[in-house]
Amino acid sequence: MIMKIFVALVILTAIVVGGLVLYVPRDLLVKIIYFRDFFDAALPILAFGALIKYLCTCCMKCTVCHDDKTTKVTQV
Repeated sequence: MIMKIFVALVILTAIVVGGLVLYVPRDLLVKIIYFRDFFDAALPILAFGALIKYLCTCCMKCTVCHDDKTTKVTQV
């Protein structure tokens, strides 16, 4: 539930910021472009870190990985 709220807030923020860019004067738009360049450099690093974390950790919802009593996977 919390993840759905988080995703909805991110999408809503993106729409609001996209709409505000249409009404911002050109002088302020230059500052926003510098801010965007920061994210252009940071996002690949964050994505690589998330990929490494995903590959190195076991799934959190899977009870088969965490239950020592279970030795085989049962199909439901």
